[in-house]
Amino acid sequence: MKRTMLSIAMVSMFVFLSGCAEKGPVLLDIGYRPPADVAAGTPRVVVGVSPFKDDRGKAASVLGRRVIASTGLENELVVQGTVADLVASRLKDALKARGITVKDVPAWDMTAENIKADGADIVIGGEIKTLWVEALSKLLNANTRADVQLRVSAADTAEKKIFRTLKLSSKLERQDIAFSFTQVENVLTEALSGALDQLLNDEEFKKKTK
Repeated sequence: MKRTMLSIAMVSMFVFLSGCAEKGPVLLDIGYRPPADVAAGTPRVVVGVSPFKDDRGKAASVLGRRVIASTGLENELVVQGTVADLVASRLKDALKARGITVKDVPAWDMTAENIKADGADIVIGGEIKTLWVEALSKLLNANTRADVQLRVSAADTAEKKIFRTLKLSSKLERQDIAFSFTQVENVLTEALSGALDQLLNDEEFKKKTK
């Protein structure tokens, strides 16, 4: 009897929450989460971060969608500003977490002939190929999938030479009993952080930023 009552209560709560689901775009707050063992050193270089190019073929501020299976209701998931701004900002956070001095530099097309110092020892530019989170809510089952694919180049401004070009990718999927937008934020935050850490953990890049 207790199990039956609990099941009824949970189903009723799901139906109630689904009926009261927010309509329209939902703003997400996506951060950067450094690895537990990251250590902030004392690098002597200044890294310039160029604006990222958004090659996803999607609206500039949209980074996903949430679907309620029982009602078909969908929400666009958006970020304040643009996804390109988000990625550049989180990259700067990742660099700062390691004690690296960061500055904004003008847009760079990732070619050797257009490398400019602009007060930086190293400049980083990039393209966003994929950055998307998909959340599906079912009865007692919330599935969230995030996919991040970036292409980045790093150049030595004194040598006018690109020393690293990498494809960064990270996928993450999580199952939960209950849905929450906070969980969606966490999944995409982890996926984006994992992709950015692939650059920061690259041995050639670490040598250049010591």
